[in-house]
Amino acid sequence: MTHPNDRHAGDREFATKLIHFGSEIDEATGASSVPIYQASTFHHFDLEQPPKHDYSRSGNPTREALESYIALLEGGTRGFAFSSGMSAISTAFLLLSAGDHVIVTEDVYGGTYRLLTTVLNRLAIESTFVDMTDFEQVVAARRPNTKAIFMETPSNPTLKITDIKRIADWAREQALLTMLDNTFMTPYHQRPIELGGRPGAA
Repeated sequence: MTHPNDRHAGDREFATKLIHFGSEIDEATGASSVPIYQASTFHHFDLEQPPKHDYSRSGNPTREALESYIALLEGGTRGFAFSSGMSAISTAFLLLSAGDHVIVTEDVYGGTYRLLTTVLNRLAIESTFVDMTDFEQVVAARRPNTKAIFMETPSNPTLKITDIKRIADWAREQALLTMLDNTFMTPYHQRPIELGGRPGAA
């Protein structure tokens, strides 16, 4: 039970959010931490009213808790958990279509570079790699078919720092999607969504 004097979860300090994120008590059992649900399928008690979870590939209580937790720490509205960083990045790039162009941090993670240059290029998704510490290079890389900007900051492996707010503000003015790999900093040290100026901007 929440004490009346407790602040809203969104107002708590980061370390407190790590412990009390709002869904840490399991509703079904009262467990003080979310249990690991290993079931792949969930029972349908009524075919006219399907359950919240029906198949773990599309949703699972344990994964849902993690996704809610990360969204809270990032300051986002929704989180999605993947089996790896590259599966998350690949899925984000699949928001693009054949003929689209993306501006990318020049020294981006090797897996991201290979995805763009050996897989997505075959799907007619074009990439231009620029030094994002130089804002003018970013602006100059924009084409009529540019749809997104992908930042990684600090970059891997040279640790170059991109001005997230400046790039995100410009991208929004150009109606471009902003994507950012925050692996190195995590939301404890860097909060791209806040720097993007609005929820969902980064």
